[in-house]
Amino acid sequence: MNLEQIHYDILRLKLKRAEIVFEKIEAIKSQHYEKAADIRDKERKVIEDMANIQLRLMHYDSSLELNKDNFKSKLFIRNLLIEIKPEDHDFAENCLKQTEDRIAELRLQRQSLLSDKNHEAAEPIIIELNEQLKLRNEIQHFLQLHKGR
Repeated sequence: MNLEQIHYDILRLKLKRAEIVFEKIEAIKSQHYEKAADIRDKERKVIEDMANIQLRLMHYDSSLELNKDNFKSKLFIRNLLIEIKPEDHDFAENCLKQTEDRIAELRLQRQSLLSDKNHEAAEPIIIELNEQLKLRNEIQHFLQLHKGR
C-alpha cells in the first residue's frame, strides 16, 4: 500500500470538499436550491470516497503486527486516519500498553533463564527486550510531543 499516495488522495479530497462546501454556500445564498442539491450530491460522493480510504487504511493497519519495524508505519496510518477524522491519541496509548505488557513478560523470561544460568537461551530474550524498550521510548516520545492536543 502506497501511504504517500493515499495521503495525497486525502488532501485532494479534503480540498475538493472545501471547494464544494463553498460552492454550496454560494448557491444557497443566491437561492439556487436545485443547484445546491446537486452540489450536495457531489459532496456525498467525496465523503464516500473518504470513507473508502478510511476503511482501506483501517484494514491495512489491522493486518500489520505491532513491532518496532511497523510502529512508524502504523503511526503514519493513524495520522492519516486522524486527517480524515480527528481523534485523540488512543492508538499510541494502546501501543504503549501492549509494549509495557511485552516488556514485563520478557523481563520475567530473562530473569528465569538467568537464574537458571542459561545465558545462551537468555540472549534472544535480552535482544527482544532491548528492542521493546526502544519502541517504548519512541511511543513515549510521540505521546510527549502531542500532549494536550
